[in-house]
Amino acid sequence: MGGNHTQIEFILLGITDSPSAQTPLFVFFLLIYIVTLVGNVGIITLVRVSPSLHTPMYFFLTHFAFTDICYSTAISPRMLADLLSEDKTISFSECMMQFLIFTFFAVTECHLLAMMAYDRHVAICQPLLYVTIISSRVCWQLVTSSYLFAFLSAIIYSWGVFGRSFCGPNHIDHFFCDVVPVLKLVCSDTHSREMVIFAFVTINGVGAIMVISLSYISILNTVLRMCSAQSRARAFHTCASHLMAVVLFFGTAFFMYLQPPSSHGRLDKVASIFYSVVTPMLNPFIYSLRNKEVKGALIKCRRRFFNHWQHLVMEGNHTKAELILLGITDRPYSQTPLFVFFLLIYIVTLVENVCIIILMQVSPSLHTPMYFFLTHFAFVEVCYSTVISPRMLADLLSEDKTISFSECMMQFLTFIFFGSAECHLLAMMAYDRHIAICRPLLYVTIISSRVCWQLVASSYLFAFLTAVICTWCIFGGPLCGPKHIDHFFCDIVPVLKLICPNKYSSEMVIFAFISINVVGMSMVILLSYISILHAVLRMCSTQSRARAFHTCASHLMAVVLFFGSAFFMYLQPPSSHRSLDKVASIFYSMVTPMLNPFIYSLRNREVKGALLKCGRRLLSQWQNKRVVSSRTCSSS
Repeated sequence: MGGNHTQIEFILLGITDSPSAQTPLFVFFLLIYIVTLVGNVGIITLVRVSPSLHTPMYFFLTHFAFTDICYSTAISPRMLADLLSEDKTISFSECMMQFLIFTFFAVTECHLLAMMAYDRHVAICQPLLYVTIISSRVCWQLVTSSYLFAFLSAIIYSWGVFGRSFCGPNHIDHFFCDVVPVLKLVCSDTHSREMVIFAFVTINGVGAIMVISLSYISILNTVLRMCSAQSRARAFHTCASHLMAVVLFFGTAFFMYLQPPSSHGRLDKVASIFYSVVTPMLNPFIYSLRNKEVKGALIKCRRRFFNHWQHLVMEGNHTKAELILLGITDRPYSQTPLFVFFLLIYIVTLVENVCIIILMQVSPSLHTPMYFFLTHFAFVEVCYSTVISPRMLADLLSEDKTISFSECMMQFLTFIFFGSAECHLLAMMAYDRHIAICRPLLYVTIISSRVCWQLVASSYLFAFLTAVICTWCIFGGPLCGPKHIDHFFCDIVPVLKLICPNKYSSEMVIFAFISINVVGMSMVILLSYISILHAVLRMCSTQSRARAFHTCASHLMAVVLFFGSAFFMYLQPPSSHRSLDKVASIFYSMVTPMLNPFIYSLRNREVKGALLKCGRRLLSQWQNKRVVSSRTCSSS
């Protein structure tokens, strides 16, 4: 593309430049995005599993929901990251791809709305020929043609916008790479390209509106000739949801794109938020709350799921009602000393990790990617230690060691979630050290604030997926045999022993996911340290080598502690599990979370320096307060 070398990156100014408004807006738009995903995925799933919805109308609706997910996803994650990040730069290629993807799915949505109007036209005006005209083959042809024409339009739009040189200010006064704000940065005359873009927008927007308008004129003419008031009401009701979706989408699109360039103002951002973020969230509600067929299918699915769940409960209710944790030991005289010992460990774990988190927040010298990951690491340590320790301490003092099926499942789910998240965080910290030592000049660019948030968010998401799948494999079927769990919490190995005989597939799925987490993250760490070692050995200065090794020492110790016990516990054959498993479990679930803060504070000069500064600051504040209070007393 001629001349695009003149601008290799842009800066998105975002929704607002007010720091006080950014966090509330982040929470608000995050909730909207989650509701959008859940609502549209719910619509797609419901149409797929409900035979009563296997009609052309709902076939188009599934594609409509899919495009809502995609074009909202093209914008929302980046917008959310920018609300939390100070670095709002976006590369030329990223900007162009965001524009291309958004345009592709937005144009597809235009065509789908037109097709849905045509479908309603045929259903009401020619009901006897409906099955013949809107056949399965015709549906696929219409949807395919919409995707093809949308792709052609997106390519032409992208060429029209990004095919010229960019110069001058590189600030895009928007929260994503949209047509109007990006065109303002083009150096050369944009009139011809604006005309091409305007022509294609008119073909897509106005053309789709014409199809919709003609369809509804024909529908209105047919409905007014109906004799029965009930028939007219039913006909209008089937069109109500679609009409609302049309008004929401095309109203804001026309306001945004079919006004003269000189008229664009601050309201553009509001209109963009509405059609790109809010409308995809509202569409599932419009099609479910105002549609009897969808509501009926939803009720049927809920009943089917409830009946299936009841059947599973009935199959294994003799064991699922409650389970018994046998605990660490059955010797009464050793339980009280063990309670005191583990209570002290738990208190120390909480105090240390909370102190690490607070220290990172209040010390500007520790506001770096390495310590950003460390705060999340400390948070995870607190959480997954808390999942186990309180219950274990209570069982050491109690004679009743029963745990309900749901409590056991929730303990297992949360423990796997935080355990998997810790695996990923350790791998990210290794990658962070690899970039800091091997590519120090590019460190700030590669490990930016946005990248840090993306890495942490992806670790939590994959950990949640792993936890859900492992929990489903174990607790999704009936449990047979004795209900005694020979452990102090609901861990994988002892609970697997309670599954009914056909448990091989569950073991394989769990083993595969644990291998991905434990072995996969170990490989990331290993490759990072091989690269670090190679870079360190090429350093000329002994002092530089010592400093490089010193920055990695704390992390290496944490890795050995965590992965050593995890490998011993989970990656040995089931037949090899023995009494030492409890010792290994105690080590990685209670002792390791207590040791990690010591490792990162005692062996880290920056942490010790920040701790000393905080201590001096608190001492000076306390001394100042004493001086002020003594002066007040003497004056009075």
